[in-house]
Amino acid sequence: MRGNGEVFDWGMILPSPKTDRTLLPSLGIEIAVDFYKRWLGPVRTARKKLAASTSQCCGQWLISLGIVGLALLLVFYRLGEGSLHDWDEAIYAQVAKEMFRSGTWMTLTWNGAPFFHKPPLYFWLTALTYKIIGVNELAARLWPATFGFGVVVLTFILGVRLRSWFVGAIAALLLLVVDRSYYGHWWNFLSLSRVGMLDSTLTFWIMLAVLGVWQAGRQRAMIIWLGLPVGLAMMTKAWPGFLAALIPGVFWLVAKPRRSSPIAFWAAATLLAALVISPWHLYQYSLHGTPFLHEYVGINLTGRVFQSFEGNTGGPLHYLDVLRRGLSIWGYLWPLAYVWAAWQAGVRGDRRAWLLLAWITVPLLLFSLAQTKLGWYISMTYPAIALLLGLALAELLTERLALALVAMVTVVCCLRLPIPAEGSRDVKQFALQATQSLPPEAPIYVSERVCMPQAAPFSAATLPVPVGYIRPAMRFYIDRPLRCITEREVEAGQHPRESFVISRADAWSRTNHAGRVVFASHGFVLARWD
Repeated sequence: MRGNGEVFDWGMILPSPKTDRTLLPSLGIEIAVDFYKRWLGPVRTARKKLAASTSQCCGQWLISLGIVGLALLLVFYRLGEGSLHDWDEAIYAQVAKEMFRSGTWMTLTWNGAPFFHKPPLYFWLTALTYKIIGVNELAARLWPATFGFGVVVLTFILGVRLRSWFVGAIAALLLLVVDRSYYGHWWNFLSLSRVGMLDSTLTFWIMLAVLGVWQAGRQRAMIIWLGLPVGLAMMTKAWPGFLAALIPGVFWLVAKPRRSSPIAFWAAATLLAALVISPWHLYQYSLHGTPFLHEYVGINLTGRVFQSFEGNTGGPLHYLDVLRRGLSIWGYLWPLAYVWAAWQAGVRGDRRAWLLLAWITVPLLLFSLAQTKLGWYISMTYPAIALLLGLALAELLTERLALALVAMVTVVCCLRLPIPAEGSRDVKQFALQATQSLPPEAPIYVSERVCMPQAAPFSAATLPVPVGYIRPAMRFYIDRPLRCITEREVEAGQHPRESFVISRADAWSRTNHAGRVVFASHGFVLARWD
């Protein structure tokens, strides 16, 4: 049969005994051509397509491994070197250390006093890490770095789900950019992943919730499991963790899914979240009552919303400037991608655009309305902006060209090896020397201009009573209970005998006192009162 479906009559060309033998060569050529068209041609074409597909697949795997390897390098490179930052990083490291040392896993403490500002998940993980590798900077930063790396991987996966492998690769690369050579944990996501704070962990749980609600568009039962990342997010950073529920909820409402979800799915998700959140919170309230609610809700939520804490404030466009710095050159371009996504969502009903718009807009709006403003509050928007830029560039250019452009710009201007985080080098070096001069049971005071009373310790026998604006890094590295004392009290001699005081060198030199200097270094003085 010929390729056109006609039956080939071999009798028309096969030679009869009377046929001239000179026709045999042309007859062989025609048979060979027909055989090639019928059998060998399609096989060779299929082999070429398979080879091209295999080559492309291998290339994508190699690039994927390269991006993941780059993320591992940038997140974990020299992670345990340097010193802890005041305030939050050193506070959290100390809270986990006191949990580890005391064996009290349900109630958090700092400097011996109750610490009601945060839920316990991060501190549980860090205390377990202390038990395995010791109390040090690496242990304090290991889990934020691990979850930060996980965010890069999830961003890659979500980009593949939203459009293609190219978009996932672009978005993952964009999360690794740094503004020039500047590593600052208040500006960009990579730096936030390298300090012992809660934000990369929170972002990881929010990303799991976002990935889950996107998958729920095909598998409605996935909605039930949204309760797990929501619960873990709230056990990581309390009220900001509610964004893990709010962002998927807003998306589900505005994107108008084709099929409605049974209310039972959402009820089951709520129940699952409550099972994760409720036990620890109810236990703390039963144990501490009103003081727990006052700090956990009154100060940590309403206080930060309606008041500016420690001068951390800004205008309504404060976070746009933060994102501009945190995304390097792309910080100037993402607002254009946002406008494009708004058009895609409004005119074309693009569910991908609705998802990213909800993910970016909800945190920006809520934290911009709050009076207390800190750069890391909006860290969960970085993956969404990276994905939005990836989609917009892939639409504007070809996907290959967009990836090549982002890779080139990243290498040329925005890729830097991290330097060790030195948040309190002077305190660390002074503390290491001071601990060799301090007797085991001697009371230690820290001289400050202002001291503000905090909660009393659990046991009245715990001395000295911890109060005031003590630098958290000093508490972590001295590794002894500290009590705040004002410079005026130092000058008036209002201190017990046989105690020690730590003071800034400039403050000590302008104060009249009867203390005997034990040693002075790195801008601090350790003195003894006999």
